Amino acid sequence: MEREELLAKFVEIVSEKIGKDLETIDEEASFDELGFDSLDVIDLVMFFEDEFAIRIEDEELEGLRKVKDLIDLVSRKLEEVDDEVSEGG
Repeated sequence: MEREELLAKFVEIVSEKIGKDLETIDEEASFDELGFDSLDVIDLVMFFEDEFAIRIEDEELEGLRKVKDLIDLVSRKLEEVDDEVSEGG
C-alpha cells in the first residue's frame, strides 16, 4: 500500500472514529500538536490493526510521537505480511 493511501486512511480513521476533523495532514506533526492523548493514539493503532489485519506489539507503541512514526510502523507491518504471504505463510 502506498504511503499516500496510508495517510488518507489515517485522516479517514481520525475523522470517523476519533471525531477530529483534519483537512490535510503533515506527517511531521506530533500527536500532541494534533491534540491527541495517549488513548487516542492507542485507538488509532487498534483501528489500523483491524483495518489491515496486522498486529502491533505494545513495545512498538513507545516510539510513536508523530504521524510519520505511525505510518512508518503500519507500512513496515504490511510489508512483513506481504513477505509472509509471498513465502507461503
